[in-house]
Amino acid sequence: MPTTFYSAQFIRASFPPVSSSCKNSKLQSVPPRHGDGGAGTRIERKGAQSLLANRWTSFGGELELLGKRLPVEYKRWIGRAGIDVGYEFEDVLGALMLAPSPPEPILFARRMLNLKFAVLLMRSAYEAVDALDFIPMDKFQIKFWKLRQSEVEPYALQCQPLRVKYGDLTDPLYFDFISFSQFATISNEMRTGEVVFEEKMGSDGERRVVRRDTKLQDNGDLPAAFIDKAGKLLYQQLLDGFEGEVFDAPPPCTSDSDFSSVIKGVKKLLQVFVNEGYALNASIEPVQSSADNHGGKLRVKMEGSATQWGIQALASRRALLLSDFAALAVGGYLLASNRKASHKVRCSDTSTEQLWTIV
Repeated sequence: MPTTFYSAQFIRASFPPVSSSCKNSKLQSVPPRHGDGGAGTRIERKGAQSLLANRWTSFGGELELLGKRLPVEYKRWIGRAGIDVGYEFEDVLGALMLAPSPPEPILFARRMLNLKFAVLLMRSAYEAVDALDFIPMDKFQIKFWKLRQSEVEPYALQCQPLRVKYGDLTDPLYFDFISFSQFATISNEMRTGEVVFEEKMGSDGERRVVRRDTKLQDNGDLPAAFIDKAGKLLYQQLLDGFEGEVFDAPPPCTSDSDFSSVIKGVKKLLQVFVNEGYALNASIEPVQSSADNHGGKLRVKMEGSATQWGIQALASRRALLLSDFAALAVGGYLLASNRKASHKVRCSDTSTEQLWTIV
């Protein structure tokens, strides 16, 4: 049976609180914990498992749970206008499975990252935020710090018996946490992005007025713009080298290159991520080629990545962005190769997959 794909418009950036009308589903409201995004309620694990064990079906846009209509606020959530998340799930069931509760901690062994490579990943995201001009960077730093402080203790408890080496970007447990915090902050601030603001410059306190690009006035356009900008910055620095480190990233394909050349380039690019300790393994599987052999579908699988937990945690909070640096780099490579591309996400406890459509 062919896989059915669903748009991210189906999974919106906010989720209504569990109300009394959900009592028939036997979900228990308990105090929030790490991974709940401060929503005030969460679905207790037993209730979540009960919910996920049920079959979800969709007929003519009307969702049913075991033959019973969902509460009206959930229907409104599904159709409500708002800022769409900057990613798409490969199947709606996977998206719904991520929604009720945060992921389990990653307790299996992952590789240590190359320090300069880890700095490059974080800096690419930071520079993309700076380039888009939707928040003063001094304010962003404060928001980033506050979010980290609010999350650090519960994350440490969740990771026990493993110990997080805070401040060490080579530690996959810490990198997972700090990149999650960075992307959670970016997502939060995009929702209320400013168009004109004052920004502090340097240690002397000098301030300047910043105006966002007139072509990017709508906050709803920020997630896609960030993905493009961060991807371009990341890929270009992998290509050029960073602080004396050479990564052997592939050059862009020419516009007349066939799909097999694109596949080879993506494979070489993802091998950089494996070599630098970001993932245990990366596999690439061609799914289909277009009639002219210029594009097609390509499946990428990253096993044991340094952002495995963060990607799922961000998705469970319905953040606008995911800390999937490998996907950002692939997108940057494809843009540099003059290919239009989009991808859908599938997560498991040990891997993250991207299904790319390239034209």
